[in-house]
Amino acid sequence: MFGLTTRRRIVEEIDAHLRTIRLLLRTEVKLGRARRTVSDEIDAHVETIRARNTAEDDLAKERRTTRLLAEQLLDATGSYPSAARSALGLPPAGPWERALEGLNALVDAGVLFHVEPDGHISNSTGDEHIEWDRTANRWRLVHDDDQLAADVTKDGRG
Repeated sequence: MFGLTTRRRIVEEIDAHLRTIRLLLRTEVKLGRARRTVSDEIDAHVETIRARNTAEDDLAKERRTTRLLAEQLLDATGSYPSAARSALGLPPAGPWERALEGLNALVDAGVLFHVEPDGHISNSTGDEHIEWDRTANRWRLVHDDDQLAADVTKDGRG
């Protein structure tokens, strides 16, 4: 009887272990399916994000290209009207655009000019130039006749 009870107990323990192992295996299978499902959902979500980012990048690139072309069009025509800039989605013309218009006006008038190392803008003959007046803190147009008169006055020879 002793052997039979021990054997029965061993069989019961083995059966209990088998039930536990089967339960764990079923749980593991369910977890594996759940992991695959979650993994597939994450992959799909990541792919959606990548596609959205690519679309947004493409749209941003298109906007930059359109803006650049619009600015080139305005530059080519030498025109910076605020209504045109607004219609093209560009910011209103600022001081740099106005300065550019001034330089382009010299070109359009056929005035040959150059910028000297000290910042003066002179015509080809040098008898007119734009220079910085430190006293007035402004740019001013100087004609050689004006400069000569000012130099004579300073020297007291006038």
